[in-house]
Amino acid sequence: MKRNACILLFYLLATVSYGQPAPTRIYLVRNGSRFLNLMQFRTTLDPNKEIKVKNSGYTLIETDADSLGIIIDTTYPDSQGLIIQPKPVFVNVEKGKSYFFKLGPVPAFRGSSQIDVDEMTERAFWLYVGLNQLSDTPTRYLLTNANGLTKVR
Repeated sequence: MKRNACILLFYLLATVSYGQPAPTRIYLVRNGSRFLNLMQFRTTLDPNKEIKVKNSGYTLIETDADSLGIIIDTTYPDSQGLIIQPKPVFVNVEKGKSYFFKLGPVPAFRGSSQIDVDEMTERAFWLYVGLNQLSDTPTRYLLTNANGLTKVR
């Protein structure tokens, strides 16, 4: 009887753990001087809260979403002088996969609000973090369809 109970328990645990996919992990690091302004953006899943990418560390976003809608707060005038709010940019992600990005100002446009984004390999990301002596502890966010954005402490 104990053997049957153990087999049933093992089967239930395997089924439950298999049924819940690992979250997608998005790692973000700043490129450039430690004296640059804080980089921040919002997402379509929770447009009222900001995700901040600091100069002295890296940011980790864990999400159950299959795409990330990014909203930048910068408004700009059109040719008639009317204020334009930029549209969200959507990035598709694969559940359970990790992504690594380096963000920074566009080199040719110092002082502009344009952002340069480079996708990195995992090894290149960790080497960049280590060589630049960035904090070992990331700023962590949990972004879910059900609860929106939560900063994890």
